Amino acid sequence: MRRHLSKALLGKALLGKALRAGAFCLAAGLAPAQAQSVADFYRERTINIVVGSPAGSTYDLSARLIARGLTRHLPGNPRVVVQYMTGANSIIAANHVANIAPKDGTTIAAVARLTPFESLFGNVNARFDAVRVRWLGSTASENGVVVVWHTAPHRTADDLFTKELIIGATVPGGDTFLYPTALNHLLGAKFKLVPGYASPEPIALAMESGEVQGSGSWSWSNIPFAHPRWLTENKIRVLLQLGLEKHPDIPEVPLVMDYARTDEQREILNILMGMRKFSYPFFIAPDVPRDRADALARAFNASLGDADFLADAKAQNRFVGMATGEEITKAYLRAYNLPAGTIDRAREVVK
Repeated sequence: MRRHLSKALLGKALLGKALRAGAFCLAAGLAPAQAQSVADFYRERTINIVVGSPAGSTYDLSARLIARGLTRHLPGNPRVVVQYMTGANSIIAANHVANIAPKDGTTIAAVARLTPFESLFGNVNARFDAVRVRWLGSTASENGVVVVWHTAPHRTADDLFTKELIIGATVPGGDTFLYPTALNHLLGAKFKLVPGYASPEPIALAMESGEVQGSGSWSWSNIPFAHPRWLTENKIRVLLQLGLEKHPDIPEVPLVMDYARTDEQREILNILMGMRKFSYPFFIAPDVPRDRADALARAFNASLGDADFLADAKAQNRFVGMATGEEITKAYLRAYNLPAGTIDRAREVVK
């Protein structure tokens, strides 16, 4: 009996020792992966920035500027490439990055300025949570403008509320569709939309050919860069600014906020014009490991202050009013937590 117990105890002791040894080996095998630094992870890897807008767009240019900065400022100095996944006002790209792409910190979304508000406006196709994803920042704010071709009878912003203006538009959800539609429903403007243009540039051609009379939302910074002759030859009139504050280049042009007559109109315009404050937003999926997510945010912020980034931005006359991810997150949280009645009314005016 004693010998039998001794063997049993010995067996248990040996088993315990084997289990401890196995656990130690397992821990030792996992230790390198668990201790892998951000620099070790990104070294020799490629980060993909998925742009939801076409090549050559201002969103594409913004992504390319950030790509160069991330390569310099992210530990490990990974290669950063720009890819395109266009359609549905960047919803396809946003859904892909939030739900399908790897959640390891190697995929970044660069979406349109209106995309984070698609769910707020009731778009069931937006299958990402704008307040759960990790916003890295925005490269610029952007004032829109209502412009008319010089042959149009509209001379002042007041004329937009008394005379029908035929304007080109892209698709529902895009700037050139959403803003004039909202101004029609909310303030009584008289825009007649001709939708279906692929991008703003075909609208520009349509204005020049007389097919339409103007645009209900054009990025102000795009005009001196892409269409300087419109200004030097007085081909257009800039009638109204779309934003929360006037752009310093055109202080004489009235602000849309000046036409709000009720508290409700001001609240809804604050939502709509607030979207332009973060005009070129970037995000990563919410499940990216915290250390890599934090490193990406720091590298993004460092890129915004990078001398090369600022020089390129100045040369393009486009990117001013940068914002951090924290600023974006706070603003989107405020918008999504507005009273239900205000959100319902905002949904009505953009349809």
